[in-house]
Amino acid sequence: MQPNRHILIHLDGPRSVKTVAVSLERCVVMLNRYTPDGLYDESELLDRPPTPAEAREAMRSAYQSDDFSALTHQDRADVLWRLALIAAGEPSYRFPDAPRSGRWRDMGG
Repeated sequence: MQPNRHILIHLDGPRSVKTVAVSLERCVVMLNRYTPDGLYDESELLDRPPTPAEAREAMRSAYQSDDFSALTHQDRADVLWRLALIAAGEPSYRFPDAPRSGRWRDMGG
């Protein structure tokens, strides 16, 4: 995954109210708003990491995301690993400065 590039994982399907955005640098939650006729209107960045429950839901919903599907297998594994750390309540889920550092590979990522 390119630095500063993020993928979106919609938690409740294509017109999801909550979205988790995952990048190499961070993982944040966004709220989406739609017009009364169901068209996308805007998003609000909550600038907080997902809760463990939101991270678990993002892991379950990842394969429905076009952004996730476009990633390489290694980048998919990295995204799921980051979400798994958050879901497990790991306090040090900070992402490495460089993609695929040895630390992540040594930990099974």
